[in-house]
Amino acid sequence: MKPLHIYGYTSGKLQTNSYIISDQDDTFCIVIDPGESPHQMMELIGNRKIEYILLTHSHYDHITGLNFLKKMTDASVVVHGSEAEWLLNPTLNQSIKSNADIVCKWPDILLHGGETIHCHSFSIKAIHTPGHTPGSVCYLFNDKYLFTGDTLLAGAAGPTNLPFGNRDLLKTSINHKLFCLADDIVIYPGHGGMSTIGFEKSHPVLPHIRHVI
Repeated sequence: MKPLHIYGYTSGKLQTNSYIISDQDDTFCIVIDPGESPHQMMELIGNRKIEYILLTHSHYDHITGLNFLKKMTDASVVVHGSEAEWLLNPTLNQSIKSNADIVCKWPDILLHGGETIHCHSFSIKAIHTPGHTPGSVCYLFNDKYLFTGDTLLAGAAGPTNLPFGNRDLLKTSINHKLFCLADDIVIYPGHGGMSTIGFEKSHPVLPHIRHVI
């Protein structure tokens, strides 16, 4: 299987990570969570064709650049079905608190969890991990690279002290849907640096959490 090229950049007051994943030939790419500084993103994308725009969830700091990117491409926007309406609602996506109401179009593909997206040499598993938000999704590329949004960060779990956050659901998602994955899977979170499943399992991110084998 061809290796992936993963490009990331951080933007905005919340220091949100956005990712561009391309194949070895760099002819196409997939974007995850187009945050602020979309012009910087387009510079990184260059001449690659964008196939999909994957959203880990619909909070404003992860979708600020979505409208700009959608205008520049015919890529399909992918989000969990429970948060499709959030893209159209500044109160739900929390942008109303940032003094910049964000209203996007209805997404192209709605997930329910458990789907696999096949794109060229990529196999992308959508893992529904509610807790930080009801529709949080982690994307596992080629069984090696996991983009976790705000579900699991390096050394921490995502916050749940926001509307619709649920700490118990987050613990269950991390415990039963992420910690059962292979230890060597690399984590690319929505904020902060990289980690691995193995490291996070050996350094519990929530009190009383226990990983399953």
